[in-house]
Amino acid sequence: MDEAVAAVRQPWVQDVTRDAVRHFAWGVGDNNPLWLDPEHAQRSCWKGILAPPCFAYAVHETTVAPGFDDRPRIYASVDWQWFDVIRLDAQLVAAAQLVDTYSNTDAVTQTGTVEFRNGCAALLARATTTCLRPNKRLDSIGGAPNRRYGDDELAAIERAILSESRRGAQIRRWENTAPGERLGTLTKGPLSIMDIVAWCAGALGVPALDAPVSAGGLVDEAATGPQVTAWFAHLITDWAGDDAFLHRLQLTFARQPGLGSTTLLAGEIVDRWMLDGLCVVQLHLTATSQDDETLASGTALVALASTEHGAVSLPITTTIDSRS
Repeated sequence: MDEAVAAVRQPWVQDVTRDAVRHFAWGVGDNNPLWLDPEHAQRSCWKGILAPPCFAYAVHETTVAPGFDDRPRIYASVDWQWFDVIRLDAQLVAAAQLVDTYSNTDAVTQTGTVEFRNGCAALLARATTTCLRPNKRLDSIGGAPNRRYGDDELAAIERAILSESRRGAQIRRWENTAPGERLGTLTKGPLSIMDIVAWCAGALGVPALDAPVSAGGLVDEAATGPQVTAWFAHLITDWAGDDAFLHRLQLTFARQPGLGSTTLLAGEIVDRWMLDGLCVVQLHLTATSQDDETLASGTALVALASTEHGAVSLPITTTIDSRS
């Protein structure tokens, strides 16, 4: 373990308190009562409030890219694995390790892993990220002109947001899913400076210009890779329902959503199978801009309750791989 890497950023949050969970959920724009409503959460199979899966970002932003201080840190990809839920009153401890540094004529690419454990040292989650460090400093995305919308466009965005649904306490059973089933669309935007401030308040604090985190946020007036990842987790947990468990989320980012942009997140079931008693569905995911430009894509693995095989059993003790 590289102790210097592990200590490069103090956690914004360490204890999983109701206030910390609420602020993070607000920063994502995720009003799931499993995170916010004690009575609803008590009736769930978890018997209490949980933190959203990506709450771990408030403990460590998962960028592991030391050195090369004259270069930006571009959050190029992330592979999240969760092994158990994050319960209220837990204490999360992150340990980071630089895995690889690769250089070519255009950029330095750094890969790192961050593990998150609770106060009993049980592994809750692991994030492996790839950070691109280009040789030339790129133009700030914040310098681009803001997207302007007509009244009809804004009304359509509002209707889309108001029509979004959440599975919640209605159990989504594995036997009732099939490849080709769609989830979403989840609409985020138009992205305002208050959206960025809310994310930073819940997950990061205010980033300094020289902070060892990925580019974006208040510095560039853009959503960061971690923020978009949390949006995907919002999409998945709304679709899957309270009794499901998001085990893995693998994403590659094409570009960041800038101020004024609207991001549309959607997915589709591409496979399902059983492994070691878990009933798993595999999702293909995309995030596109209002102009149909791809912003991010990837896959997710979700464990669902089963009519025949019962509830999801945690913790998961090994990593489950996607089939394709």
